[in-house]
Amino acid sequence: MLRSVIFDMDGVLVNSEPVHYHAYLMVLERWGKTFSYEEYKQYIGTVNAVIIDGLIGRFHLPIDRDGFNGLVKEYKEYLYRRDGYPAVDGIPELLKCLKDAGYLLAVASSSPYEAIIKATKALKIHSYFDIFVSGESVEHSKPAPDVFLKAAKALGTAAEDCLVVEDSCHGVHAAKAAGMASIGFVNPDSGNQDLSCATRLTDSFRQVDAAFVEAVYGEWKKGRA
Repeated sequence: MLRSVIFDMDGVLVNSEPVHYHAYLMVLERWGKTFSYEEYKQYIGTVNAVIIDGLIGRFHLPIDRDGFNGLVKEYKEYLYRRDGYPAVDGIPELLKCLKDAGYLLAVASSSPYEAIIKATKALKIHSYFDIFVSGESVEHSKPAPDVFLKAAKALGTAAEDCLVVEDSCHGVHAAKAAGMASIGFVNPDSGNQDLSCATRLTDSFRQVDAAFVEAVYGEWKKGRA
């Protein structure tokens, strides 16, 4: 029985990937370096440390992970203060619908915990969620299932009674590894993500409601029988 719905944040609740990319570019500009959005897409769904270590190694930058991460954080905060948090269309309505239907809701994101809280409060969707889990609090980041399994445990729900909403290849693979049904959200700003292992895809949350989620879960359960 479906009891809980677990949402990724970046690219699902907040259309934040272009903002994150811009912040990384602003840091790299200090050393006259750059990388394309196409190159950035391969990192979508992973924790900041994976991206930062990759960029430091690639460009042989004279800065450590913590220093780089501090700069990225400053630039992201500046961009969000200047431009606000870009909401994904249809998310507030979907969250209300699912909450009214009695599901437990969680955020399980690769972003830092503080960033998750700030974003959900800024978008006025914080109160819909029962728990928040950061990928930085688990040993292995997506595509490992750790963050989703931790969310399920915190909700008091068996993994098989959860459904994940994700926009990245790493994310849907993590959901599959966790033994959970999933909806893959096709977000153009998340790049050409391979979401083929998701139970079902959607390109608009305006198409998703409690009945849709139950149908996806039923489809997943049937496939496991």
